[in-house]
Amino acid sequence: MSGLIPSSQPESLSGALVTEQVKRINAELRLHPVTASEIEFYLSGAESCISVPGFWDDVTAACDRKGIKIHKTGSETGKEQFEISLLPCTDPAKTARDTYALRDIVTAFATSHGMRANFSAKPFADQPGSGLHIHLHLVDKQNKNVFYKDDDSISSGLQHSIGGLMTWLNPCMPVFAPSVSSYERFVPKSASPLTVSWGANNRTVAIRLPDAAHDNKRIEHRVAGADADPALVIAVILAAVHFGIKNQCEPGVQMFGDATLPMYNLPPIVTTLGDAIARLKDSKLIDGYFSLSDILPNP
Repeated sequence: MSGLIPSSQPESLSGALVTEQVKRINAELRLHPVTASEIEFYLSGAESCISVPGFWDDVTAACDRKGIKIHKTGSETGKEQFEISLLPCTDPAKTARDTYALRDIVTAFATSHGMRANFSAKPFADQPGSGLHIHLHLVDKQNKNVFYKDDDSISSGLQHSIGGLMTWLNPCMPVFAPSVSSYERFVPKSASPLTVSWGANNRTVAIRLPDAAHDNKRIEHRVAGADADPALVIAVILAAVHFGIKNQCEPGVQMFGDATLPMYNLPPIVTTLGDAIARLKDSKLIDGYFSLSDILPNP
């Protein structure tokens, strides 16, 4: 498995695509997206490094200086694996910029503390992969969250947003998993989603609805790897939500059990970059939203 640290891509290359989708949602749906990110990574040397507390102090201070609002930090299930989540933001382009900057900050301070930060999607064969999870909800002009779900009752905005995300998931896998090694993350018992699926507070699905009060009801998109372009991931998620609401896409059956089990016969997430690119090229979904050159470096 690759142990290289993927460098952040320039935000300007894809940040404009985020702004474009926000404007589309504002103008055509009269709604506004609120986003947050959480990113996982490995800190090689963290287990025995006495400077880990100082590392977190330095990261937090650097984020404060740059106006990056951290929600929480913590350890993950892998050995020397950690996660940082950012607070919700009404500017999705800022969520993307802050996620880029966070990767650079973590990488720099890891080095200065004698560690090595690794944001590869699956750096170690015997450890869980690292994801980039995007949280999203929509608010109206009164700043009221239009996402609602309670038992069998679900708001149309949330229902069709999930439907759009499910429809766009496999065709846009080159965004969520941009390299050959990105697909090494999608293996059984790896804490990564393996099927096109959704559910409430179910960590085996691709599109999860965390258990939260109504004013914080949101979608957690769990497909992208830590090596993905945050701005492009957010842009595609916003476009899928717009598509779902405009076309009243249905999300299909909610999953209550383990969505990775074959017994449920759910559509699998594509498992190679070649298959993902072929599916994107065959799909007409992105027409009117993106060009192939927006998503693929060499379409």
